[in-house]
Amino acid sequence: AFRTGLRLGELLALRWSDIDFNSKFIRVQRSYRIGRLEKTKTGRDRRVDMSDQLSEALHGLLIKRKKEALKAGMGEPVEIVFHRKGKHMEQNFARRVFKKVLSKAGLREIRIHDIRHTFASLLLTNGESPVYVKEQLGHSSIQMTVDIYGHLIPSANRAAVNKLDNTKLDATQAQPAETEKAQVAEIAPRISVMVRKGGLEPPCGYPH
Repeated sequence: AFRTGLRLGELLALRWSDIDFNSKFIRVQRSYRIGRLEKTKTGRDRRVDMSDQLSEALHGLLIKRKKEALKAGMGEPVEIVFHRKGKHMEQNFARRVFKKVLSKAGLREIRIHDIRHTFASLLLTNGESPVYVKEQLGHSSIQMTVDIYGHLIPSANRAAVNKLDNTKLDATQAQPAETEKAQVAEIAPRISVMVRKGGLEPPCGYPH
């Protein structure tokens, strides 16, 4: 969840065939809840990128599951990635296990869904595009992403604006004086006409 931002139901519905280890992405096609497999929340499939560490961890888990399957005489491992005795794990059970893990680690209690928010927050504060985050999370619209995480975006915008402080203005300074005078001579009459017509003047009572 920390590396994909998947919803709990999407994690529990994940199959090994959904994972592309060569191209390092996961196809999110379904969700599991209360004994039922259904479509994702938006009803659309999506492709979620895997980090190198996540790909390595899942590949290691697959190898372990294959060894366990051979030892049990099954041949192939259970297709469900996160299962309980070969069947889909219920959400409440996953939440109880997660709560125990946090307690054992001495960490404060949080919801599994909060991990999804952490994933999105880290991407945005690292400068990733809101559009990319929206696609990874599977939001129905970019507006939803901005409404939830918009407070994290301005800091990135300020960083972009600060880059302008170091921008050289050589191109502007290199313009010949004659060209500059010609531009001014060409634009000035248009401005004077607009001003006479009230085009650039603030309306009466306009606050300064």
